[in-house]
Amino acid sequence: MESLVNWRLVRERMYARTEGAKAANWDKFADMYDNMAKLETRFTQKQVDSMPIEPSDTVVDIGCGPGRLSIPVARRAGEVTCVDAFANMLDRCITNASVQGIDNINPLLLDWNADDAVERIGVHDVAIASRSVGFSDLVKLNQVASKYAIIMNFANAPSLREIQLDFLEGITEQPNRKYTPSSRALSYNVTFNMLYDMGAEPNILILDDGFEATFDTKQAAYDGLRFVGDIPAESEARFRQNVDKYLTETDDKRWRLFRPTRSYIMWWKTSDVNA
Repeated sequence: MESLVNWRLVRERMYARTEGAKAANWDKFADMYDNMAKLETRFTQKQVDSMPIEPSDTVVDIGCGPGRLSIPVARRAGEVTCVDAFANMLDRCITNASVQGIDNINPLLLDWNADDAVERIGVHDVAIASRSVGFSDLVKLNQVASKYAIIMNFANAPSLREIQLDFLEGITEQPNRKYTPSSRALSYNVTFNMLYDMGAEPNILILDDGFEATFDTKQAAYDGLRFVGDIPAESEARFRQNVDKYLTETDDKRWRLFRPTRSYIMWWKTSDVNA
């Protein structure tokens, strides 16, 4: 019996690339994304630990950004190819890997949307797309993995961009399209159903995670979070109020920043998919 809903079409509409998305220059956000990734380090490790990756596997990380996932994955896998269309992002990934003594990473400056992307990337054991352009075409992602394809994103929770703009509330003119419970209607259920209809038996894991750091003083917290955006002098008080929402004093008289969120990790055997 055929599905009553064309989940693949629904998902394609959800992730349709707009002209604005095509034109976005993510190089401008490399510093912000890199620093935000560092606030996720402990939770990122838990995410990677749950992925079906073996020590001998070759892995490709589509839209790797500053290497948030690529670096911990490289510690588990045999080799990781980091793909990104933006040089600054890829440079951050290479630098972060070098600082941490990781030498089994191969950077590839490439637009995932290019016609020859699959050919240039080749086939790896595992393909990963986390909060990236790789989300836009899971059939294509399937083509560059012989064992598993893995996707990850926020699970009915605020996105990284929303969290960044929370710190800038009342400061920036950029609108913050905050997550609302009604968004559940078009969430990871659509992707799951699409893959199921295509023959896969998707696995899904929901993790509580977040952004965290500990500072000696409140001032250190304010200074440590200025990477989120431009903060004019006249907006300093509002910025501090925004940060204070997520600060709690620890037993040793320090200050812990914690911004909770949730993520889902979904993976499937690529051989099961009837694309």
